[in-house]
Order: sequence, then structure tokens, then C-alpha cells
Amino acid sequence: MLVSYKFTLKPTPNVKGEYSIILVLIKDRINTSLSIRKKCYHEDWSFETERLKKTHKEYKQINDLIGKYSDRINDIIYEFQTDETPFTLQDLTNKFKKKSGKQQTISYTSFHENLLEEIKNSGKLSTYNLEKDTLRSIQRFFSKTEITFRDLSLDAIYKYQSFLNGNNNSQSTIGIRMRTLRAVFNKAITREIIPASMYPFNKFKVSKIKESGKKEYLSEEELELLKNAKLIEKNEIKARDMFLLSYYGRGINFIDLMQLKKTDLYKETITYKRSKTGVIVNFKLNEYWKKKIQEYESEIDSFYIFNIIHNNQNSQIYINNKKQKYLKSYINTPLKRILSDLGIKKNITYYCARHTFATVLKFNNISIDIIKEALGHKDIKSTMSYLNTLPSNTLDKMIDDVIF
Repeated sequence: MLVSYKFTLKPTPNVKGEYSIILVLIKDRINTSLSIRKKCYHEDWSFETERLKKTHKEYKQINDLIGKYSDRINDIIYEFQTDETPFTLQDLTNKFKKKSGKQQTISYTSFHENLLEEIKNSGKLSTYNLEKDTLRSIQRFFSKTEITFRDLSLDAIYKYQSFLNGNNNSQSTIGIRMRTLRAVFNKAITREIIPASMYPFNKFKVSKIKESGKKEYLSEEELELLKNAKLIEKNEIKARDMFLLSYYGRGINFIDLMQLKKTDLYKETITYKRSKTGVIVNFKLNEYWKKKIQEYESEIDSFYIFNIIHNNQNSQIYINNKKQKYLKSYINTPLKRILSDLGIKKNITYYCARHTFATVLKFNNISIDIIKEALGHKDIKSTMSYLNTLPSNTLDKMIDDVIF
């Protein structure tokens, strides 16, 4: 249980150009920070000694305070380590605050930035990027970088929603922003950063944000056009192949496709665990899959089926970066050109293969239980919500049979 700490400056200054002095706690390569409620200019701080230089008029008083805090955190770490019971960074910060005699105030911005570091260190880069975008969006709304939890009152959240609508954000994006904001508040309350009385989401209901629900998909006729298109460019052929591999692979996400291992294939059946839900999914290879496995096979010493991840890399940071770059350069961009040339005016990406797969099942009256299992959802509610945003031709057909 390796624990360390340091006193340093917050990366971003306030409007006056001053930097907050913070205590950074590090455990198991994850860090969190606490403000000591003192500020200075960058040139007044020594990163080597972790103290103020003599150029600061209050350097003696503040350095004495840093020394006291250093002794306090050393005592706390010693207590936890001699006790020989597992402890977290939150346990350290809670005890530090109690020994300080009062709860330290931490801003929404600082707390959200700490959460972002935790997410980044855990390798969840997609989540990290979404949450980082949300924080930047909130900062744009307030026109300042340092935001307090009190700034985010119920009235402010309604105004933030209007701000997002006014900037032509989709309802899906607004839902993501609000759910992220709500999650940060929940974590702040759980970690005793703020009292539960400050929670604004008892009255602001995120569930009432209605998504447009439009999920792009290819009809069976359009899918046939894509299959039979005469393609010459290698990158366009690869883009179509990857899209169809997802369609024939029960809508497999690209993050799972690229990580399929040779050990996941047994007697013409693929079995893997979905990255998103942890649900085990298996499907039998059709002739298309068998052919493409041969065409895109990896090196003989590779763990993976497809030649996408190189050198047997398994770092989540590497895999997430590879996924984003590969999807953009080798799949989604060429796919848009193909469909445009075919006269299909839809915003189709790799993920739409999953929508197409689910839509075909829905149109052919496959039971929701089977669709749930095929998609690898954890519960039936997820599947019902998913299908409700996909088109249905059943009602149209019934009305046509009666009216026309």
C-alpha cells in the first residue's frame, strides 16, 4: 500500500494569475488533492522544496502551515499503515479534514478534476473524454473555470439546460451532460465533500430529458446495396468488411471485435465478454466470418484473432486510443464515402451495424428475450429502451392493411 504526498500548485490560475497551493495524495498510482486555502504567483513557489520562496510576503506563515500539514498527513499515513487494515485515498482525506478541525471546502471544478484523474488512471479513456467535455461545457456556461457546488443550484441547472438547447446540442448530448453532472454530485455526497441538502437533482429530473431517439440503421435493401457494391479502394473494402462483421456478429462493438482472442474461438463458435456490460455473448461463425478471419488474420504469435492490435498489447489506454483512431480513419470516414456513392443519405457509422442487426430482428418479430440475449444486454429494461428508439413497421403495416 504505497502512499506518498506532495505540496504543489494547482495547474490553472485564477483570474488574477494566482495559483492555489494544494496537497496531492498518491496511492496505487491514483491521486487526489486538497486545497490548503492559500495562493501565490507561480514565480513565488519552489517545486523543489515544495515551499514558498522568500519573495512572497507571507512565506514564513504559509510555510509553517505547510509544515504542520506535512506532519499531520505523516501521522495519518503512519496510523493507517501500523493498523494494517486496507484504506483508500478517501479515508486519508476524511481523516485529514477531521484532524484539521473542520471540513475543507473543495470546489466543484477541483472535485470533478480529481474524478477525471481517477478515471484516466483506470484506463477508461472514453468515459474520461465524455466527462472532460462536460466540465468544459459547464465552465463555458458560467464563463469561468472555478465553479463551486453552490453555483450549481437548481435554478442554475435549469439555465444550463437552456444554454445547451440554445447551442443546438442534441437531447442525447444534453442527457449525457446532465447524467454526468448528477453523478459528480452523488460522488461528492458519498465522499462527504458536500452535504446531501445541496443535491439539486431531487427536483430536476434527468429522466424527463427526452432523446430524439433517432438511431441510424440500414434497411435490408440498403444492406444489400452495401454488400454488393463494387469497391476498389482497400480502405473502403476494409470499412465495409468491419461493418458487416459487426452485423453478422450480433452487433459486436468494435472494442470487443478488436480484442477477440484466438482462445475465444472454439469449434466455429466465438465466445467473449462484452466490455460494456460484462455479459457473456457467443455466436456461431457464418461463412462471411470464416472468410474475413482468414483475410485479416493476425501474426502467428499474436493472442488476437484480427490484425488490429499489435505486439500483444493489452493496455487499456493503448486499446482505447487504437479503437478511436482505427474507427475514424479506417472505418467511419470511408464508410460515409461508400454510402454517399450508393445514394444512401444516412449518417452511418460502424455502430449503426448494431442498430441494423437489432432492427432486422425487430422487423421479423423476434421475441424481446432473444434480442436481449443476442445484444448482450444485462436486463430486459435495457433492451426495451433500446428497441423503443428503433423504428417499427408493425403499426404501419397494420394500418395499411385496414385503411388502404
